[in-house]
Amino acid sequence: MLALGIDPGTTDTGYGLVESRGSNLFIQSYGTIKASKKFDMSRRLQAIYLEVEKIINTHKPDAVIIEKGFYSKNVQSTIKLAQVNGVIMLASVNAGVPVFEYTPLEVKLAVVGYGAAKKEQVQHMVYHILKLKEPVDTDHAADALAVAICHINSKIKYQR
Repeated sequence: MLALGIDPGTTDTGYGLVESRGSNLFIQSYGTIKASKKFDMSRRLQAIYLEVEKIINTHKPDAVIIEKGFYSKNVQSTIKLAQVNGVIMLASVNAGVPVFEYTPLEVKLAVVGYGAAKKEQVQHMVYHILKLKEPVDTDHAADALAVAICHINSKIKYQR
């Protein structure tokens, strides 16, 4: 299984592709999609959509997994994040790839084993689980890889 994990953001959207072969996990690619703050929201959404579409078309993942955002008291931020999730889902569905969502709590439990884990702990476990030579360079990409790991682990768990 090749899982594309995505950590949505209005200016920085992390992505990470993780492949499972048996009980081993391998990193295929990761990075951050940058959408300039200079653009209005519609242009940022377009940029995110086009990059996600390109990643899907290039790597052909079996699933796209999105980290569900937390909902803050700032309604505008919540709406913008929901719009980003929408364009990611649209790009995925248009490519015929199923979409799954996990909460930050579910991701932390799956990757660290502790639901209140800090970002640094998640990044550390991503580094070890994927046997990387160096830590992932952005929080967003590390979170995206963690989301992909969470999905793969949940699929393996339920196939037993």
